[in-house]
Amino acid sequence: MFMASEAAPDRSLVDRTFEINLTPVERLLRKTPLIGVGEYRCPVDDPQFKFGGPEKCPFIVFSRASVYLTPSRGVGQVCTPNVVNLLDVGDSYERRPVDHEGAVCDWIALAPSLLREIAAEIDPVRGHEHEHIFPRAMAPISSDIYLEQRSFFLNVIRNPDLPTLAIEEAAIGLATRVVSESMNIAGPEHAAMKLDRRSAQRVRERIEEAKAIMAREFSEKLSITDIARRVYWSPGYLARQFLLETGSTLHQYQQRLRLRAALAYLSESRFDGAATALQLGFASHSHFSAAFAKEYGITPTAFMRTLPTSAAQKFQFLPLR
Repeated sequence: MFMASEAAPDRSLVDRTFEINLTPVERLLRKTPLIGVGEYRCPVDDPQFKFGGPEKCPFIVFSRASVYLTPSRGVGQVCTPNVVNLLDVGDSYERRPVDHEGAVCDWIALAPSLLREIAAEIDPVRGHEHEHIFPRAMAPISSDIYLEQRSFFLNVIRNPDLPTLAIEEAAIGLATRVVSESMNIAGPEHAAMKLDRRSAQRVRERIEEAKAIMAREFSEKLSITDIARRVYWSPGYLARQFLLETGSTLHQYQQRLRLRAALAYLSESRFDGAATALQLGFASHSHFSAAFAKEYGITPTAFMRTLPTSAAQKFQFLPLR
């Protein structure tokens, strides 16, 4: 594992570049004049858990656990590994637990000028004229990008000798794809536009509760009826509203949570064939392998071969398919 002493950023360099407001539950893995790479691990009972910000620089945050997040800009949502959290300069948030895991995420911090440059290439109006670059605080993250960012962070953690150029190039590529996707996806307000404010709020609350149920119980054999009964909706209405609100079916949402949890098991050598596949909710090891390959375009075995086992091993960032 990465030790701070192995790749501690040069303090004079850090002081000359953009500022990252680190908290006691965070660890800075690498820092350059353009980007920072770090991880955030906060138990539910830690005083830091409830609040965050205001941020001094933009962050792209990849969740590995689920929490209920209320950003200073936008509506509160269940933040799971199926979404990416986008924090602009000055943003803050409140957090509530969904389960016992607490807040577990990895992040890329960006120099504000770099983020504005990336945004301007995608949308000149937003890049040059908007005070806030990120159009929303949370956005869905595609399977391709989720797999790529896991490969990126694992390489940074396990190989402290990675060249700065390689890290910056990979981080900027990830940031560009995330910003591009977030600018082209309607926010949670869009699905309820035709409803009155009170009805729209009720819809959002029940959709978020459905997400929380699946986040806590993604390995369980849930049915639409099970979830609908717990959010006090009919199964048909839940299915329609969830798809309209999220762009994903309930099954797709649950399946992605299972497969993103599987990446953690594989990268931490905790995957034990059929037993772990069943633990994650798959009918068999072959069912898991087929679902993994369909989602990520690579088999579980091939993914494990891409992971560095020591600092001496040659790095390879897993590219988008």
